[in-house]
This record gives sequence, structure tokens and C-alpha cells, in this order.
Amino acid sequence: MYNYEDGEAPLPPDSISGLYVGLNIGAYWANNNTAFIYDGRGYARDGDFYDPFLQFNNTWLNQAVQGSVQAEQRMDRLMNPDQWEFTPDDTPLNMVFGPAFMWAGHLRYMFNADFGVFTEIGGAFPVAIGEFTIERLGGFNQPGDQVRRFGIRGEEQRFFINIGMHRVLGRESRERAGKSTTILPYIDLGASVTFIRFDANFINLEEEGNVDLTVFFNQQGQFIDQANLLTGSGFGGFGGAGIQISLGSKFTIDLGYIGNFTQINMGEVSEVGFQHQIVLKAIYM
Repeated sequence: MYNYEDGEAPLPPDSISGLYVGLNIGAYWANNNTAFIYDGRGYARDGDFYDPFLQFNNTWLNQAVQGSVQAEQRMDRLMNPDQWEFTPDDTPLNMVFGPAFMWAGHLRYMFNADFGVFTEIGGAFPVAIGEFTIERLGGFNQPGDQVRRFGIRGEEQRFFINIGMHRVLGRESRERAGKSTTILPYIDLGASVTFIRFDANFINLEEEGNVDLTVFFNQQGQFIDQANLLTGSGFGGFGGAGIQISLGSKFTIDLGYIGNFTQINMGEVSEVGFQHQIVLKAIYM
């Protein structure tokens, strides 16, 4: 960060210190290691997830498709005039998280123009998507008509706290070469804690609309229960790099990438992987 007083020469880097506040916005890609949580398997009250092959009848997706008279009648209307079948082989295989909007408040203390420490508090709302199939048992004429595909979606809340250091690189070499220091590279390193909440899980049955998998009915189609939404946490470390753009004496823009190697724990699930972020930070002193 190179500070300027309007119309004056640059200030010595060591004379620039203080508290900065800012806003961090960008895109967040959750690691797909935990996307399977939203494939319709569901979980028991104690947080143990059902196995789609060993406990198929208990899975939330099976309950929504054929667990009650109401559910079967809904599928009969969708598959009319064909007979249909739903088995463990029809459950989703590859759930993936798409990019999610990310936001964070940023607080940074710079000891000089090139080194500081910071903390961030923010969040993102990752969405996992996939599809499952219903098999036709007769009446199809074209290849591929033996199955019908439907979408499944899971929604999650993630909130995080980052603590790290910020280091601007290359200032002295550019000054010696007589080049502008308005744009300089930087690196960030630090640790993070992430809090996770299972927010929603539903399927889209096209003309029959969306079906909430977290609401349960008995065989006669009467409401009996709703799932408790799991929460969890994770710990990890992050590293990032990008460019810092100085806009006068008070304002800087950071544009970069952050990779966060985090362990995600929810119920009995514990997975480790990289979460990716593209960030735009607007910092003001």
C-alpha cells in the first residue's frame, strides 16, 4: 500500500500505520467432499446419516418418493401412464457444490505500509445440486426413455472467522527501479474456524413442485415429524495471494485468491479439503 497526500509526494512507508476497516465480497466454492450429505440420504435424530444401500427404506429421498400413499400418488401422476420403480441405484451419485456469494467484514492493523495483521468475520451459503432417477417399467419407445431424471438440492449456511497476516511484496525493488508502486502483489496467511448449519434439502418434481425432504409423513400421508437441522464446525488454515491497488492515502483494493484447507464436521461426517475463494476487499483507513 502506497499512501499519498493529495498533491504531495509519497510518505515514507514506515510512517504509515494504523487501523483499517473494510468489506470483503466474492465467490466461495465449498469442497465437494461433503456434498453427499444432501443426496437425500438424511439422518437419524442422533446425527447418524443413513446409508442409501444398507438403509434405503429409511432415507429421506425414499420416503419422499414412495414412503406414503400421498408420495406414491404424486409419482403415479408424474410417470403416467407407465409403471415405475425407485431403487438404491436411482439415488444421486455425484452431488456438487456450485459457487456461492461470500461476504465478510474486515479489520486490519498495519504496522507499516507492507505488513499488518487482520481478522475477518463473514459467511457464505453453499448450494449442493444433483439428480436422481425414476425407472420406467414399461411403455417407453425411445432409448433413454427408461428413466426420468429429477433434481435434488441441498442448502447450507457457513460462517467463518479468519485471523491472519497481510504482507505486501516488491515495493523496494520497484522504487529502486523508479516504477510506480500503485499496484503491488501481496500474500495472506492465517488460521480459520468455520461454523456450518444444514439449512435445507428438497427435490424438484417438475409439475408436482418442490418436496421438502426434512418433513416426514406416515404411510397415510399425515404429518408426523420434522428433522432437527444439524450444525457443525471446522478448523483449518488458509493462504492467499493477489494484487493490492492503492487509491490515495486512505483507500486500497485487494483482488485475489484464497485457499482454505479446512476440516468440516457435521453429525458423524468429518471431511478435510480445500475451500476456494475469489475475493475483492475494499479497505479504508
